[in-house]
Amino acid sequence: MRSAAHVALVLAVAMFVALPAFASCRLHAGQRVVLYGTGDDPGVFLWDSRFRLREYHHATFDEARAMLPRALFVAGGTRAIVLLCLQSFVQAPYGLGVDDAVEVRVLSGPLHGRTGWVAGSDAQTLR
Repeated sequence: MRSAAHVALVLAVAMFVALPAFASCRLHAGQRVVLYGTGDDPGVFLWDSRFRLREYHHATFDEARAMLPRALFVAGGTRAIVLLCLQSFVQAPYGLGVDDAVEVRVLSGPLHGRTGWVAGSDAQTLR
């Protein structure tokens, strides 16, 4: 009886810990978005992998500069469609927050048809 209680407790804790991983992203596959940076420059980096997107947000200045050849610069206002969203995949340094990683296909501009990864905060939904 005691081992059954331990198993139940372990399962309950595991489910509680895993719940945030199953929560949904703000964006969903098939949604049309506009790519627009949140800083002073409205342009957005389109990364070749979600892992580089995450690494870029953790990188020092020198590391980030070395990574830039792996990204394409997309002008602010570029339209795209969401292919996949991974909630809380990108974590800001020093525990200052999290962001979603969003895979998109560019629908306008010179990079039309290219796919890549952007931060969720750089993808605004179209109304």
